[in-house]
Amino acid sequence: MPDRLIGAARSPSRKSAPANGGGAVKYLSLAILALAFMAADARGAPKEDVPLPRPRPTDLHGPKSPPPESGKSDEHEKPARDEACLERLKAAGFTFEPATPHAASNPACVIDTPVKLVAVPIASRLGASVRLPEEPMLACRFAERLGHFLGDLAAPLIAGRLSFELKGVRTGPGYECRNRNRAATGHISAHALGLAVDVAAFELANGKTLPIKPDGDTRGHAAVEAVRTAACGWFTTVLGPGSDAAHSDHMHLDILTHGSSDRYRICQ
Repeated sequence: MPDRLIGAARSPSRKSAPANGGGAVKYLSLAILALAFMAADARGAPKEDVPLPRPRPTDLHGPKSPPPESGKSDEHEKPARDEACLERLKAAGFTFEPATPHAASNPACVIDTPVKLVAVPIASRLGASVRLPEEPMLACRFAERLGHFLGDLAAPLIAGRLSFELKGVRTGPGYECRNRNRAATGHISAHALGLAVDVAAFELANGKTLPIKPDGDTRGHAAVEAVRTAACGWFTTVLGPGSDAAHSDHMHLDILTHGSSDRYRICQ
């Protein structure tokens, strides 16, 4: 009995299949005919009626310049003012003035947070200080290093060796837009970045001057040489008499990094 019921249920489906198949054929024929008419219209349509792709929108900011080959811009941006460094100079008791360098012909001569260093305190003597009469213009971070070197090390060292306090340090101008050793070509000097100073002499409280260039005073020269040797722990470059002809009468100090390590020293 179940088999007969199943067979009865299937029989109407078999009868209706031809009707449904005929409808499908009818609709398929109409679709093919419609496509044929559309193809004929397309072949007969003029070319100017064919829609073209929309033009690309214009860049509102203008054309972009290709990046430089080096990956860096040729323009030298003005360095940001290092307010934290200035605050450290004040907290340490440094006497200084904000400075503005003259316009330089070489755009690579950029000094970061320039200051004129006037005087620095002597760490071992409360209220005592070392003056810099030339008031060299230096980048703040170099002024900080130089000031601590003079007040924390050079002044006590000279006083201990000569029994007279260090009162002043004669220097060059500090910042100068020029190449190394004032050459016409070559690498730019650390002076052009405010990261170097030339020390010409030390002035003592008794009025005596200790020049960097030897003058026959054996005791005084020994004190100068001790300061020069100690400077190698504070600066990355220390040059003076005996290094080359360009440094025969002064001691050059700078903090430029040599190679990839800030621990490498040129100490001559």
